[in-house]
Amino acid sequence: MTENENTQGAVPETPATEPEKEEITPSPKATGEAPTATGETTTATGETPAATGETTTATGETTTATGEAPTSTGAAPPAPAEAPAATGETPTATGAAPPAPAETPTATGEAPAPEEEAPKVPYTLKETKEEEGSVLRFHVEGQRDWFDNKLEVILKDLRKTVVMDGFRPGKAPIQLLKNRYGKDAQKDALDEMAANIGRQLVAAESLDAISEPALHDSKVEEGKPIALEIDIEVRPKIDVKDYTGREYQVEVQPVTEDLVTQQLAHIQEANATYEAPADAAKPFEKGNGANVDIQVTDAHGQPMKSLCRENAFLRDPFVNLMPEVAQELVGKKAGETFTRAVKRTVRNRHGEEVVHEDTYTVALKEVKVRNLPALDDEFAKDLGDFKTLEDLRKRIRKDLEEQAENQKRSAAMKKIFDHLIEANPFAAPRTIVAAQEYQTIMRDSHQLQRAGMSFSDIGVSTEGYLREARFNSERFVKINLLVNAIATKEKLEASDADLEKEIAKRAESEGRKPLAIRARLEADKKLDTVKRELLVDKVEEFLMEKNTIQVQEMKKEAEK
Repeated sequence: MTENENTQGAVPETPATEPEKEEITPSPKATGEAPTATGETTTATGETPAATGETTTATGETTTATGEAPTSTGAAPPAPAEAPAATGETPTATGAAPPAPAETPTATGEAPAPEEEAPKVPYTLKETKEEEGSVLRFHVEGQRDWFDNKLEVILKDLRKTVVMDGFRPGKAPIQLLKNRYGKDAQKDALDEMAANIGRQLVAAESLDAISEPALHDSKVEEGKPIALEIDIEVRPKIDVKDYTGREYQVEVQPVTEDLVTQQLAHIQEANATYEAPADAAKPFEKGNGANVDIQVTDAHGQPMKSLCRENAFLRDPFVNLMPEVAQELVGKKAGETFTRAVKRTVRNRHGEEVVHEDTYTVALKEVKVRNLPALDDEFAKDLGDFKTLEDLRKRIRKDLEEQAENQKRSAAMKKIFDHLIEANPFAAPRTIVAAQEYQTIMRDSHQLQRAGMSFSDIGVSTEGYLREARFNSERFVKINLLVNAIATKEKLEASDADLEKEIAKRAESEGRKPLAIRARLEADKKLDTVKRELLVDKVEEFLMEKNTIQVQEMKKEAEK
C-alpha cells in the first residue's frame, strides 16, 4: 500500500464500535449436531430412547446415544449469563455490547452538552499487513509534537497528585517525575496516540471493526516521528462460493421393524420394577439390579471422590460400572465385598499415554430382581393415549422416522460445511473465537463440577481438551459467518410473519395462547434468538434444496 499523508488530521473520527448487524447463530443442525437414529427426541413414553451409536457433530462434538454430549468433546449445558456471546457479535467485558446511554436531563431540564471531540493526531500510513485472526496491522508514524505535548500533559497531571519527599504537593520538578514515572507516562501517551489514530484508520479505510484498535508495538527515537504498529480486528469479507449444485453422501440408519422392536424393548426395560428375591441368599446375576457401596482409590491410595458411592441402587451394573467390576459382581451374595484393580489409559500434559491403575472396592448390600411388564395393550394404555400395542408401535416408528430425517439433515449439513470451510478460506476473528472458546470451557467445567469430576477422571488431559475446545470454537465461528454470508447473498431473512407462525406453533404444542408464549420470550429476551433460529433453518433448507443428498444405509460397526 502506498503512503497516505494525513498530516492535517482531516479524516473524520469514527469510533471502532461494533456495527449494528444481525448475526445468526447456527442451530444444532447447522453445526452438524446429529441426533441418533434411535433417540434424541421424545418417544411415545416421553423418555429418550436408548442409543445405537455415536454421532460426530460438525463442531467436532460427539453426541452419545442418549443425546447427551460428553464434556470432553466440548458440548455442555448453556454457559452462565456472564459468559461472552459467541454468535459472531462483538463481546464486551460483560459479554454483550452495551446500549448507548440515554441523555439524562440536567437539573434545569436541559440535556447535557455533548463531549468535545478529541483533536486528531496527524499521522502517515506507511504499510498495512494482514495478520492471523482477521487482524490488519497498520504501520504508521505519528506526529512527534503531539506525542511530546501529550507526555508533558500526563506528567503535569501526575504532579498534581503524586507526593514526593522534599517537595510540597504539586511542586515536584517535571524532570524528576520523568525519571521516576517516565516509562508509565510514555506508555499512556503511546496508547492514547494509537487509539486516536486507530479510530481515524477505521473511518478512512471503511473497516468493519470488531474490536477497538490496539497498540501492537512502538518505537520512540529522539527527534523522530513516533513509529506505531496498530492492530485492528475486522470482520472478514466472505464472498461465499461453491455452496450449491454439489452432491453429498450421508449414512442414515433405516427404520425397520427390528429397530421398532428394539425401541419397544428399551421402553419395556425403562418401565421395569425391582424387588427383593424370595431367597435373600440369591447370588447376583446379569439382568439383576443391586444396592452397593463403592469406594475407588488411585494408585497412591487416595480416594477418587467423584466415583465413590454409598447405598447406590444400580438398575444395571453392567451399564453403571466398569466391565471388569460388573463381571466381578456376578455370583456374589448380599453382604459380600470384593476388590478389583482396573487399568485405564490417559494422556498426560505432554500428550504421552500413561496407564493408571484404580482400585474398586464394592460391597453388595442387596440383590434386586427385575420384573418386566408384559408387552400388551394394557402396557400401551399405561404409557399414554394408545388403545393398543400396535398404536404404540406406530408412534415409535413415526418418532424414529422423524429422527432419521433429522439425522440425514444433520449429517448433510456437516458435510456441506466441511466443504464450505475448505472452499472459502478465511481467518476467524480471534475475539469471537476467544468468546466461543470461553463459553465452551465454562460450560464443560461447570458440568464436570456438578458431577464432582475432573478431566483426568474421564481420561482427558487438560492440554488435549483445550486444543480441542480451540479447534471446535474456531470451526463454530466459521460456520456462523458462512451462514451469515449465504443468507445475505441469497437475500434470505426471517420476517415478523415467520416469527408469529413459530410462536403460534409453539403455543399449539404447549396448549397455551400465542400471547403468553410471546410474553415469555420477551421476558427472557429470546425473541431475537428465535428469529435467528428461523433464519438458520431457512439457510439450511436452501442448502438442502440446492444440493443433492444421497442417502446410504448406515454400516454396522463390524463392517467399518
